Amino acid sequence: MRWLAERIQDSSEGADEQIVRLESDADLVKVVTVHKSKGLEYPVVLLPFATAVRSARSRGLAAVSVMGPHGRRELHLEPSDEVLAMAERERLQEDLRLLYVALTRARHALWVGVAALQQDKACVAHRSAFGYLAAGGSPVTEDGLLAAVDALASGQGEVVAEAVNPTPPRTLLRRHDREVPLIEPVPYAAQFERRWSVGSFSSIVRHIASAPMPALAGVVREDEVLASSGADQSVSAAITQPWHSFPRGALPGNFLHDQLEWLAEEQFGLARSEALQERLRKRCDRQGWAHRADEVVAWLGDVVSSPLPPVGASLDALACRLPEMEFWFPSEALPTGEVDRLCREHLLGGIARPALPERELRGMLMGFADLVFVHGGRYWVLDYKSNALGNRDADYTSDALDASMAEHRYDVQAALYLLALHRLLRVRLGAGYDPRLHLGGAVYLFLRGIHGPAAGCCHVPASPAFLDALDEAFGACAEDRP
Repeated sequence: MRWLAERIQDSSEGADEQIVRLESDADLVKVVTVHKSKGLEYPVVLLPFATAVRSARSRGLAAVSVMGPHGRRELHLEPSDEVLAMAERERLQEDLRLLYVALTRARHALWVGVAALQQDKACVAHRSAFGYLAAGGSPVTEDGLLAAVDALASGQGEVVAEAVNPTPPRTLLRRHDREVPLIEPVPYAAQFERRWSVGSFSSIVRHIASAPMPALAGVVREDEVLASSGADQSVSAAITQPWHSFPRGALPGNFLHDQLEWLAEEQFGLARSEALQERLRKRCDRQGWAHRADEVVAWLGDVVSSPLPPVGASLDALACRLPEMEFWFPSEALPTGEVDRLCREHLLGGIARPALPERELRGMLMGFADLVFVHGGRYWVLDYKSNALGNRDADYTSDALDASMAEHRYDVQAALYLLALHRLLRVRLGAGYDPRLHLGGAVYLFLRGIHGPAAGCCHVPASPAFLDALDEAFGACAEDRP
């Protein structure tokens, strides 16, 4: 009920927490039709109804459409047996095509459910596409269908036929000659913490859009750019660059994020590998971006090969990286106002920013850092941003990046990421850990600004004083709990 109330109050339909960042769909169980699965690939596929069939004869259709002798479809309002046979043949042809699609979607393993389905007390599995392949289209009994499946599996080392016992084991109930008295219930005096929840950066800033926002210096708005540029040909040319012409919004942003997450697992080798470029084009095609594939390859090739000034290296030069690092840490009763105060005091040099909505962080705080990497003996956290700050490379100045960071309260997100990495390094490196030596900070990479004055990078330093204060704010609550 609390979740429903929050959704009703939330005016933003595309909130990040609704795109539960597993965040790749590959981590989810999908139930899709065979039609929808065309052109896609899944690690494991289960096809539970392989022998299901919707015969044209059995549906009692008042009208049947079949292909005529001249290559045109004909509609028969009173179909004859011959027309029904033609419709049944066309139905089987289409089912065979769909069966081929279903059987070729799996990357590692495929389970196929075969059952001797009956209609009017007769087995009709032979009318299905799978039954047609297994039994040759001839009527079969249940035993005959099982024998046909065994014949398909025999001699195929990678195909195994296993019978499923339709009758689960059970035991008989033991009768009692007299009623067994009920045991007196034990009084239940437990208390629940009803305000406990799992929070994230998205939940902290959920209602921030409605908060009063001071004017931010350095933000170049798109309408101002167009109004001031007039007919300037250089502006028109800039808008055609992939990083400025690419669609904007949550859907394109998530698409770009998915590709960079995948490229991280491929050592960011896009710029120097034609094979990887071709694989990226295929990924664009599968996800509905085939018309932008060349732009994506060119753009992300520049992203992974452009030096990051705060780090002193490009993404494809990193030797050790961890994409999508998940973190969890407890928060017992920390007010967001305290987090807000610390971020304003230590991050972004005092730039004006909207206040965080007032609430208590009580429960667990979780998140996913886009990329954690090591370079030059220092650990960094990096987050990709596809925000559009203008139509020219010159619009992505350091001041504009800082202003966007403040407007969206990415400083709070950076604080949580740095605290998670700080705590992890403190445990893993032990007494030898020194944040001044080992922690480089957070880099926010604005993808559309990679050729701008700041190379699209906003660096949030890892101040030891800030990390200690934030760590104490989250940790002190546990000590104060009654």
